[in-house]
Parts: sequence; structure tokens; C-alpha cells
Amino acid sequence: MRQVWDTITQFHMLHEGDRVLIGVSGGPDSVALLHLLHKRAAQYGISLYVVHVHHMLRPEADEEAQYVETLAEQYGLPFRLYKVDVAEYAELHKVSLEQAGHEVRFRCFLDAKSLWGINKLALGHHRDDRAESVLLHMVQGCGLDGLCAMPPVDIWDAADGSMLIRPFAQVSKEALAAYCAEHELPYYIDATNMEPSCLRNQIRLELLPKMKAYNPQIADVLVRMQDSTGADLDYIETQVESLWQQHGSIQPDGVLFPAEVFRTQHIALQRRILRKLYRQWTGSFANLTFAQVEQMCSMAMESDGTKRLMLSDGVVFMRQYDLLRITTQRDGALEQETYHWEIAVQPEVHTCYGRFQAQWQIAPEEPAQLRCDAYTIWADADQLADMLTIRQRQSGDRVRLKNGGHKSVKKLFIDRKVPQPERHKIPLVVSGEEIVWIPGIYLSETIRTTGETKRICKLCFSRG
Repeated sequence: MRQVWDTITQFHMLHEGDRVLIGVSGGPDSVALLHLLHKRAAQYGISLYVVHVHHMLRPEADEEAQYVETLAEQYGLPFRLYKVDVAEYAELHKVSLEQAGHEVRFRCFLDAKSLWGINKLALGHHRDDRAESVLLHMVQGCGLDGLCAMPPVDIWDAADGSMLIRPFAQVSKEALAAYCAEHELPYYIDATNMEPSCLRNQIRLELLPKMKAYNPQIADVLVRMQDSTGADLDYIETQVESLWQQHGSIQPDGVLFPAEVFRTQHIALQRRILRKLYRQWTGSFANLTFAQVEQMCSMAMESDGTKRLMLSDGVVFMRQYDLLRITTQRDGALEQETYHWEIAVQPEVHTCYGRFQAQWQIAPEEPAQLRCDAYTIWADADQLADMLTIRQRQSGDRVRLKNGGHKSVKKLFIDRKVPQPERHKIPLVVSGEEIVWIPGIYLSETIRTTGETKRICKLCFSRG
């Protein structure tokens, strides 16, 4: 396994005095990792600690947990078992079992980190895992971050700079199985990994083998692409960090960046700057979508007036003339502003006009079952844009009539006897270029449900 030691040296994974936590599942990868690092621990001058996370999903999991504990005892290493009901966690947090397992494991790792004063986390991810990860993110749709997922060395906890290392990053799955056989290391195989019940398993069992028919070295190719892309991403991030240090600032009411500086940057840097601002304010960009970043870029390139985009969890992006700001929505906004609402991502948005909510479902067989009122409508979801705009009326605004004609919003308000002082308080909902809903006043024929409607979206508006 010379390749393992070369990888550790190449990426400077281990240093004297490191306290290394090893996540051991009982599978061949983690069992081999434990064995290898234990053999060289004295040479590297490091201390090892073992954690096993019991997911409470399979009957054989108890036996696997006992085996890992026995291994730790044989090697004379500190051991900690975490037993967490992952299925319950998934249900509570509305995530897949795979995502729930990932989140639970890392929560346990952080707890062990605090317990033992750990500064490195070692995991058994190998070359084939990395190749699968590249394909997984490509299939789901990704940018450079997705292509670079699962690098040999990564940040584990940004709070203290502790690192996650993958000593097997350049070693094949077959080589690890052979190592276990050579050293007579028993291991367990999680049978669920052989079931095509999730996308990652489908890629492992179906897609990757088919790609090997075109190129037997496809795993190496994908990993080389990941390493090359990772270097490009590192350079871009370095440039963004330099721009942030020169021009960005964190204030009590938000994260700020000058629009004038932003507009002079390449689009690749612009997107990264916006992600940087979002992460500086929220601590993560997990809930930030590509569509939202593109909308933010578009808004930032404009220069007149004030606009805002509602993001996830009450986070707001604002462009106020020559200042970009990411902050948190506050009740009682005084100005009537423009909001951009990605309804598929954010089911509820609070604006200065009131609260909007969206709910999706399959259209019922009888459209008459859909009850509407002045502030609740059922729209044909396939006729709605992914991003809706909520704003006050503007000069020249017109709505489409049933007969195909148009009427000005001003005339519509007059016909509905809306008092002049109240008109600026009434929100207009725009889909694409068309005003499709004015709560309590107007609903466009374009988005009305019909007998041909397949999916519906319930839109509700309430004041306050």
C-alpha cells in the first residue's frame, strides 16, 4: 500500500502530535484504514481514536458495532459508540436516509472531537468513492464545488481549522479488499449498499460499470478531473477572498459589498462573491440555489433604486443603488420594494406588503373542488415561472383581459374603487413579463386551472 503513504506525504495529511479520529463502520475501507494508521502511528507521532456510529437500521448492526469495539480494544485505542435512530432523524428533519446518516455521523464526530481534543478526522473514502461522487453531482447538476467534492484533504471544522483527511483518496476499492485479505482482516458488507434504492447506489452498481465499457480507467479519469478542477477552484476562491478582504464588511445589520467593484469582476468571480457574502452571513450556502445566484447577479448589475430577493430561511439579498447587502428579513419594512420569490424552494415569504405562501399538489379530477377566495387562488403550476416577482404598480402596467384585450392597472384600481392612497400598498405578482395576480382584485386567465391542468399551486396572501 505504498500509494497510501505517498498520498499522505503529497497532501501533508499527518503531522507529529496530531490527534486523529477514525470513523470505523466495520466495512473493508475503514477496517483497512484503522489497521494501516495503527501500524504507522508511532512513526508519525500521532494519537488515534475510534468512533463507530450505529444507525439502528439493520439487525446485524449490533454485531458490527461490537466488532469495531473489539478492534479498538485489540489496538489499545480509545473507543466511543454512538447509537442514533437515523430513520427517526430523517423523518423529523424531512431528509433522505442517506442524508440523515451523513448528518448524524458528522454530529457524532464533532462530539468525539470535543471529548478528545481531536484535530484530524480520517475517513476511508477511496478512489472509487470519489469517482462516484463526481458522477452523482454531475447527474444532479452542480458547479465546481460539486465536481470537487470529496478531495484528499478538506476543512472539517472551520471554527478551529481542523481537517478531514482521506488517505485512500488514490487507492481503488479492489486494492483495499486485497489488503484486508492479505492481512486476514475480517469486515462486514452493508447489504443496503447493494440495493439500487438510492441514486448513489444506482451510480455505483449501474452507471459506473457501464462507463467502464467505454473506458476501463474511468475512475482514474474522473478523479484526475476532480483534482484538476479542485486546483482551478482553489485559485478562484483565493481571488474572491482577496476581494472580500479589500472591499467586504460585516455589519450588525448585514454583510456588505460595493456594487461598483462587483460589476467590474468576471462572472465566475461575481457568482463566488455572492456565495461568499451568503456564507459569511448564514455560515453555509447549503440552501442557496443556482437560480437565486443568477437572479442576484442580474439585480446587482442594475443601478437604479432598491431591489431585494427573498432567499431561504428569512435571508434577504438587497441591492441599494451601489451597495450589495445580505441580511435577515425584519418585520415592519417601511419601503415598498421589489421581491423575487423562487416558489419551488421557499414555500413562504414575508414582504412589506404581507405574507405569501405557496403549496404544490396534483390537480384533482374535479376542478370545482378547488376553493378560492379573494386572497387564495389555485394556479396552474406549469404556467407559473420558477421565479415570481412581487412589487408595487409601475407606470404603464397592464393586465390581460378574458377577451384577449388589456386594461391598465390604474384603470383597474379605479374600476374597483381602490382609494388613491391605498394603491401603492397593493402587491402585484408577476410571472415572466405578465402580471398574473393582484390579491383581492385580479387573477390572470393565463394561470387559471382548467380540465387540462396537471399540477396546481395554491397561492395565499395575508396582510400583517
